[in-house]
Formats: sequence, structure tokens, C-alpha cells
Amino acid sequence: MSRIAVINPNMSTGFTKKVGEQAQRIVGPTTQVLALNPTFGPDSIEGYYDEAFASVGLLSVIRELEAAPEQESDPIGGYVVACFDDTGVDAARCLTGAPVLGLCEAALRMAAAVSSRFAIVTPMPVSVRPLEHLVSKYGASSQCVVRAAGVRTLDFEGANAKAAYTALKKQAEICLADDYAEAIVLGCAGMTDIADRLTEELGVPVIDGVSAAVKMIEAMAFLGLRTSKAGAYAKPPFKAYHGMFADFAPQG
Repeated sequence: MSRIAVINPNMSTGFTKKVGEQAQRIVGPTTQVLALNPTFGPDSIEGYYDEAFASVGLLSVIRELEAAPEQESDPIGGYVVACFDDTGVDAARCLTGAPVLGLCEAALRMAAAVSSRFAIVTPMPVSVRPLEHLVSKYGASSQCVVRAAGVRTLDFEGANAKAAYTALKKQAEICLADDYAEAIVLGCAGMTDIADRLTEELGVPVIDGVSAAVKMIEAMAFLGLRTSKAGAYAKPPFKAYHGMFADFAPQG
């Protein structure tokens, strides 16, 4: 059995449960999903400030998993960072040889395979510019636009879920009509449970980053692919860290 870890970098246990259930639903029968979130950090990730703190919580989870005794006999085959901001992905790749993938990168790769032009619909305007930077990083600027539905990330849980879905669908329809998008990418892990419904109602491919990242990581784990340590993702050299970060110091 292969094990993959799906880590929600924020403290929303509702989101963690949701993405874990989706991940386990779509993996093969020999793949085990570990759905986790840190023990500290923000409730949600909405913009650069939240992301900076959430990345430390993400790294704490990966450090614990990499040091666990079962790693010797049953190592983690890959990690999914279950946040569409791809929070801490590059740093996480320095901590482990297992492949690490964020939702945005995975979703963009899949969207480009099924459409020539697509739109990311994210909850809040504060996330638009950070996601545009990621789109550029992943080489999709000529194919992708980023729009906001004007709702909070946490609105996709509980009493506000219906209104959040309506706002999201309206913005997706605008992207299809005005931006000539041929597919919609859901710009939040908390939207993972609405992709099928939105696909049916919009009549175009709707890509959920959770599903895209989980299936890609599962494939990489099956193929035995590892993160290269030849350059940027090399293990960090030994040095002291101070204050509250002392325990995060690299051991070389």
C-alpha cells in the first residue's frame, strides 16, 4: 500500500475533512490518504500575510511525518499541499525526497490539457494578485485569467455555503462569456465538493485542485519519482535558528 499525505496548511478542520474525503474517494484501492492540518496557524489563507504564517505550520507537519518511525518501513510516497496558494511548496520540497505538489500547479497543468484558455475563480479579491504570480510562475499567463467571486473562503462551509456557490457560479459564467474561458479552475481547496455539480451546470470542464493534485501525486508515487536534490531543492545546510524557530533549524 502506498501512503500519500494531504496537508491543509490552515486550521480549518472542516476543510481538512472535506479534502481528505475527496482524496480518499478518488485514489486507487492500494493508496492510503493521510489528511492532516497543523496544530497552529490561521483559520484560513487569504493573501500573503496568512500564507507566511501558514507555511510554518505546513513545514511542521512534514517534519513530523518525515521523522516518524513508520517512515522506515512504509514511507510517505508524496505530499499534497491542500491550498490553492501553493503555500510553502518550495520550502517543503527541501525537507523531503518525496514529491510535493500544490493545488494551483496541479490544476493548471490539467486545465491546459483539456482547454486552450481557462479561468481561475478564487473566493476573495485579495487572492487575485498572488494567484496571478503563480500563473506566471507556472507559464500559463497567456492561457489563464484570475477572477474573484467576492466571498470569504470560510463561506463555503455551513450556513453561507449556498450563497457562496451562487456567487462562484455567477463569476464563472462571466469568465466563460467575457474572458472566453473554455474551462474553470476552482481557486480554493474548500470548493472540492462542488466541482461535479458546477461541471454539469456550466457544461465545461471544471478542475478541482484537490483532485488534480492527489491524482498527480499518486501517479508520481507509483512511478517512484523523487524530488531532485541537485539544486534549488537540496537539503538545507546546518545552521542555528533562534527564538520560537529554534526547533526548525536544519540539521545538515
